[in-house]
Amino acid sequence: MKKRQKLRKGLIIGMFLLFPVTIYYFSPVLFLEGAAAGILAGSAVIFGLQFLSSLVLGRAFCGWICPAGGLQEIAINFRDRRVRRRRIRWIKYLIWVPWFTFFIFLLLQAGGIRQVDPLWRTQNGVSVSDIYSLIIYLFIVLIFVILSATIGRRAGCHSICWMAPFMVIGRKIRNILAWPSLRLRAEKEKCIQCESCTNACPMSIEVMDLVQVDKLETQDCILCGSCVDVCPKEVIHFSFSAGK
Repeated sequence: MKKRQKLRKGLIIGMFLLFPVTIYYFSPVLFLEGAAAGILAGSAVIFGLQFLSSLVLGRAFCGWICPAGGLQEIAINFRDRRVRRRRIRWIKYLIWVPWFTFFIFLLLQAGGIRQVDPLWRTQNGVSVSDIYSLIIYLFIVLIFVILSATIGRRAGCHSICWMAPFMVIGRKIRNILAWPSLRLRAEKEKCIQCESCTNACPMSIEVMDLVQVDKLETQDCILCGSCVDVCPKEVIHFSFSAGK
């Protein structure tokens, strides 16, 4: 494993270990409860930052620091099965659209934003501070573990993640406006079609096929760099450039 992947794995698994502290900052429920009270809770702030970061960094958050992503990459060691993404990809949008619409409705009902409180409902910034919050934490972890065990690699990212659409939308805006941002590029003439990139991708993307058509942009890419670091011919590389 190359140094970059050791660093990435260390970061993302470390974020999972911190999940009992941070889970409320990613909570879809506190997102709504805060809106009903006219408060932008920690999760609303984080979701907003995820959207803004995706305008330049795509879905790098998912690949490098997402706690649930860290959990699922640990699970790959026990259930390494590629996922048929298109069959389950639509589920997260079926969740996200009514959920985000309800957030807007609650915020309007509350008379708009009256307060921004990133630490709302936490205990001095710590999420899991009592038996109730511990049960919520264990329930969320169990859901992601079950999905990984039954469906395969990062199944939760594909199917139920309520955060991914914020970054997918930001990425689409970035592509439409075609401003410089972090992305992957490939030199397809160097490709020997060994499929190492495809086999290494934690998001089950057909990377080699995308290299052949010279189009590495896909909504599922989390810019983890696994394909970059496993390629024996250094076909794929990171680039901060404009394009679609």
